[in-house]
Amino acid sequence: MNTLPPLNTLRAFDAAARHGSFSRAADALNVTHGAVSKQIASLEAFLGVTVFERTAHGLEPTEAGAVLAPIVAEALDAMAEGVRRVRRSATPSTLTISVLPSFAAHWLIHRMPRFLDRHPEIDVRFFTTRRVVDLTKEDVDLAIRYGLGDWPGVHAECFMRETLTPVYAPALAALHPELEPTDLLRFTIHSHHTDASNWKLWRIGMGLPDSDLPPVAVYDDTALAMQAVLGGQGVILGRSPLITDALAAGRLVRLSEVDIPSAESDYLVCLERHRARPAIKAFRDWLIEEAGLH
Repeated sequence: MNTLPPLNTLRAFDAAARHGSFSRAADALNVTHGAVSKQIASLEAFLGVTVFERTAHGLEPTEAGAVLAPIVAEALDAMAEGVRRVRRSATPSTLTISVLPSFAAHWLIHRMPRFLDRHPEIDVRFFTTRRVVDLTKEDVDLAIRYGLGDWPGVHAECFMRETLTPVYAPALAALHPELEPTDLLRFTIHSHHTDASNWKLWRIGMGLPDSDLPPVAVYDDTALAMQAVLGGQGVILGRSPLITDALAAGRLVRLSEVDIPSAESDYLVCLERHRARPAIKAFRDWLIEEAGLH
């Protein structure tokens, strides 16, 4: 006698339990609402009990459903992790790295040829996203993150401290060759949404009055703010690794010699059990070396 229901019925049940809705479960599974409903009906027929009931608050698990939900979730997660481990063992020299688009575009990509020349046996795949990926559930080996290093359930190693300083493009400088810090008030500030406190610290460091900033264009992606400033549209409080190459190439100009330390740093993040993997260790060693040259 088969003691397990079909896998698709359990996947549909898990998605519905997680999302509290057949419609949202269908979106998560990329199927129709009717397909989810049919799979749940099939599961209930197999079990001989109902697993969900509709209430004024939406879809709620029955007593039987509440017992089953965490067991199914844990089993599906375990199967997914098993598949990931087998895939990784089949291609041990492939690294998938999650990284912020801004850090990838303005620091990492230009340096990667040195890593690939040193380790031609390692294939690298980049997953650029502003989202903090779940390394326990997603097919990602490493993450390069900007923050305080306090992400739970992972090993995080700081490889670079950052400073912040205002910069602008030569096209803007050509129009104002005698630019002074107080002239910030003439131009649009291009800013990440977390930059307000850093601008305040920089003004204090310059001895400038703690007054309101000029018009501010706020972005959720630093890469977009950088593009605006490189196009001569204003000023940005530049993160040191993101502006180093552009300053050296003359594509950006410092507003002053005053830097302030960033409260956040750059971290290499992986699961503790993966730290000893040769490809991860090779990338970690190279990254720290490169950061030391920064």
